[in-house]
Amino acid sequence: MTLELLMLYFPNLLIILTVFTVGVASPGPATLMILGTAMSRGRASALALSFGIVTGSFFWGTVAAFGLVAAMKTSADLFTAMKVAGGIYLFYLAFRAWRSALTTDQSLTVKASDSVSLGRSYVRGLLLHLTNPKAPLVWLATLSVGLGETAPFPFLILAITLCMLVAMIIFIGYAVLFSTPTATRFYISFRRPFDAVLGFLFGAAAIKILTSRLN
Repeated sequence: MTLELLMLYFPNLLIILTVFTVGVASPGPATLMILGTAMSRGRASALALSFGIVTGSFFWGTVAAFGLVAAMKTSADLFTAMKVAGGIYLFYLAFRAWRSALTTDQSLTVKASDSVSLGRSYVRGLLLHLTNPKAPLVWLATLSVGLGETAPFPFLILAITLCMLVAMIIFIGYAVLFSTPTATRFYISFRRPFDAVLGFLFGAAAIKILTSRLN
């Protein structure tokens, strides 16, 4: 991509990055999962989870870039299936959090991460984003806001790449922030009420997805 072309579409790029940054940084299921994982399982698991979420986001960004999301949006059956899958997965996360809240083990310590748990954390993050029906629509809206009909393909690739870097910075930042010793001590001290609230929020997110209408 030439410098002249970059300068021509630079305002569009700023719009895309601004919209995407606000969307990624806003509280949601991904942020909740990173928060809970960082406090309960440590930084390594939270980072693996973050990379899974970013991978899922990259998938939907690529799909949106090729215009497939707009085509998928016309399939009511497909989006209904995604809504059901996403809602069930969030209810599963809520169940895990509530089950942890009911556990009375007072000798809890943050669990050490191994290769198996890191892989599992990555898959959890990936599944969260792949089953979220709002994720492809957010990408579609983001690119639609900043792209004109004549936007060249190299600019599209640049926009997606920069959005992925933004997502990595934000999610990794959350993973590091929530896995500090202070955050860990807070979780150990208030684990049961914290997990209960986390379960409620996951449940609320599941209901919101299942009852939402995709326009």
